[in-house]
Amino acid sequence: MVSMYMWQQVKALKSTGLSIKEITRHLKLSRTTVRKYLRSNEAPRFKQRRTEKALDKYEATIREMLGKGFIGTRIYEELRVIGYSGSLSSVHRYIACIVEGEKKKAKVTTRVESEPGSQMQYDWKEWELPVSGKDIKIYIHEVVLSYSRMKYYACSLSITTSDVIRAIEDAILYFGGIAPEIVIDNPKQMVIVHEKNGIVRYNEEFLKFCGLYGLQRVCVTKWGI
Repeated sequence: MVSMYMWQQVKALKSTGLSIKEITRHLKLSRTTVRKYLRSNEAPRFKQRRTEKALDKYEATIREMLGKGFIGTRIYEELRVIGYSGSLSSVHRYIACIVEGEKKKAKVTTRVESEPGSQMQYDWKEWELPVSGKDIKIYIHEVVLSYSRMKYYACSLSITTSDVIRAIEDAILYFGGIAPEIVIDNPKQMVIVHEKNGIVRYNEEFLKFCGLYGLQRVCVTKWGI
């Protein structure tokens, strides 16, 4: 079965004018599958599988030891003392994921100029305003076109996935068009899991929105689980 991500990609590529043949070649899918998902606005459903790595509870300790210059073997020995019972190879892989994640974080701080109409950015901020003697939390949504820096703002009293989607949708109407790429932080309303190795699992409702509106790429600038 095609994943939610692949369904979104089929929809997004079709919105750019690609033929079914070109989409099948680009995504390595069958024509039957591509046609099926182009005909329906109902996204595929799948059961989410969650895995927990045995080393996750030692992450802070591992990072501290890396900061001291410890190598993998020394880290493994220290972890064994405090209760870790896994293998040395697992420790080496976990360290590699941490190092790769730090490299990705460093890259996103580098300014990259985008072409006109190619990218937009989304984020929100929280404000508290006094209303009738009580502080009310307000969420201010901001959508920015990366090239022109044209901005759109919206407000909501909650910050659900639907609130986020509504703000981006209103921004698209305000801008009079959509950029093929959107840059986001790492909000749980849009991202279910962003692993250290770069794998991202998006919220189904958000992916469906991307597919229906032709958003081709989602760039997450932070990682976290």
